Amino acid sequence: TTIDTLPGFPINYLVAFRSLEMSDLTCASPEQQDFLASRNLAISQFVDVIAALVTLFSTYRAIQLVLHKSIFQWSTKLLLLQNLMYAVLYQLSYSLEAILLLYKHFFKLGEICDYLQTEAHCAPYLEFMLAATSGMIYGQTGLMVERVIATFLPDYTGKKTIRVSCTILVLVFVCSSITGKLLTWDDPLDGALLACVMFPRASAARANIYFCVCVFVVLFNFAVSLSLRWYNTRTEYSTRFKLNARFQKREAIESTGTICFLSLSLFIFMLIYSLGICNIKNVKQTQDDHIQQMRDMWG
Repeated sequence: TTIDTLPGFPINYLVAFRSLEMSDLTCASPEQQDFLASRNLAISQFVDVIAALVTLFSTYRAIQLVLHKSIFQWSTKLLLLQNLMYAVLYQLSYSLEAILLLYKHFFKLGEICDYLQTEAHCAPYLEFMLAATSGMIYGQTGLMVERVIATFLPDYTGKKTIRVSCTILVLVFVCSSITGKLLTWDDPLDGALLACVMFPRASAARANIYFCVCVFVVLFNFAVSLSLRWYNTRTEYSTRFKLNARFQKREAIESTGTICFLSLSLFIFMLIYSLGICNIKNVKQTQDDHIQQMRDMWG
């Protein structure tokens, strides 16, 4: 007979028992407590919040430049605006979690069974962040595809540019939206996390693959943008006496130069981010191995 069917069993004891059982599942381990209490964590989260604020202010200026002070075609403008939107969404979502971690760091350290969050609760938030991160990366690839078409397609003008741009926009949106779902697919989500920016334990292997693919794609985008910039600069004066063709070539050079800079920035960001994740995982694995050795030694 289960505890729920015991006759005359006080309901208050049953509620207390279940609450205790749930709190035991979400109580922080000593390693998690040390991690939350570390000064490095607080500094990194402050940096994240500052980066988010800088991104918000600079994005407003970037939107003004793209819309009013550029010679970009509308096809390129739409893709740039989509990239900026994903960057803002990523920074907003990450900064909110950073603020929550700072709150836990300063006010919740003693409540070890209160500040963890279940993986099931964090899954939608993590998937949203992955959609924003993937959107920035896929958006860069979309920009490169659009620039390749603009460079090598002779009659890339008018409504054709908008159709190509809208097609890329939809593909980027769909691919980025399903990325998070694919990474957490069939994950039982039965653990607890210190922050929702962390991957569930069962999805850790997929996360490693995801970061490796992201770094490769960003590096590929950067290489393609450099190649396009070199090609456009080299062939700029081949249309010396054709003003319209010269203008299109100059637009291609300026657009590709901007995208080249964005690709370089994103590559540096992804490289630092991925190396940081790998370093944290290595440190965590070393700590786990040491703890296991101590347990084996002392029985």
